[in-house]
Amino acid sequence: MSLPPDLAGLLSPPQDFDARPVVEWLIRMAADAGASDLHLRPSEGMVEVLTRVDGVLAEQLQLPGEIYERLLVGLKNMARVQSFRKSTPQDGRLSVDGCEVRLSTGPSHFGEKAILRLVRPGQQLPALDELGLEQSQLRRWQTILRQPQGLVLATGPAGSGKTTTLYASLRWLWEGQARWLGPRQGARLNVVTLEDPVEVVLPEFTQTPLQPAAGMTFATGLRSLLRQDPDVILVGEIRDPETASASVQSSLSGHLVLSTVHARDSVGVVPRLLELGVEPYLLSAALGGVIYQRLVRRLCSCHNQGRAVGCPHCHASGYRGRLALAEVLSVNENLRQGILDRLPLARLRQLGQDTGMVPLVEAARSLVKENQTSVDEVQRCVGSY
Repeated sequence: MSLPPDLAGLLSPPQDFDARPVVEWLIRMAADAGASDLHLRPSEGMVEVLTRVDGVLAEQLQLPGEIYERLLVGLKNMARVQSFRKSTPQDGRLSVDGCEVRLSTGPSHFGEKAILRLVRPGQQLPALDELGLEQSQLRRWQTILRQPQGLVLATGPAGSGKTTTLYASLRWLWEGQARWLGPRQGARLNVVTLEDPVEVVLPEFTQTPLQPAAGMTFATGLRSLLRQDPDVILVGEIRDPETASASVQSSLSGHLVLSTVHARDSVGVVPRLLELGVEPYLLSAALGGVIYQRLVRRLCSCHNQGRAVGCPHCHASGYRGRLALAEVLSVNENLRQGILDRLPLARLRQLGQDTGMVPLVEAARSLVKENQTSVDEVQRCVGSY
């Protein structure tokens, strides 16, 4: 695999090139492709350069192995991490053309692997109705969001768009309240967030990054946010018993609390929070609704009867962009009683479907029928069809 001429010129001479322009070239290449991540993976005699676009990781080019050590030292210096540390993981940040890049390095058999996450500050946040949710699901989710208080959760695997959905939900609430609060001019919600890190800067909200070294964790930060007269609170992730307890208590004290938690499906958040030490009577009273989602690639207009074809517009992939595939669980009195009684998961799921929740697989079939995505893509992301 030959290198592009402009990149090859930047890498000459191999033992004495300037690493900064090379790093910038690689990041620009990834950004131009719309990649969320850039991987530098050392192997025997060479370094693979891979990008993740629309959730799919693919090799773009190969760099000669002899240049990698110098390139990695330059990358570490740009991200302000210790270049001499090779046996332990490190995290750092740099910026190229206004694109914020988060660097994570870690040891591997052939040397350190580097993962660069690209965050574009000017990237347009989609509106809630642009996420791809089916209309009935969108209306159910909006009804959940308009509750005056309660715990509202987004769940799904890493990279499934949970944070984007919550951001879009917050903005929908914030913009809607200007109409819902009545004729008083300037009426608005006080929305505060606690994030690790702040993914997208939204000026209308008060966003607070975590600082664990200073004792600012999700749990301690949440207690601080409660003194800032919030209407709506976003907690980046519920990952430990202390944060779970603080989030539930905050929702019971009259606040709408949005957060993410890892679970296998929408109903799976119930045993997950119980495992984290939340008492059933508290969870039953607090839980307002859950959205469980995956991201599937959207078929390009070049598709043939729902099958990916490939054209220059989609870079021969057959897909352009992604949309949310989701199931939305609203909590009614029967489900609250089921949580209180610690019913088995299968029974809780049936109670959820009784409220009108459409299972993820059925939602996927609807998207395939509408030629929004393909059977192959659904099987890749969901595992069944």
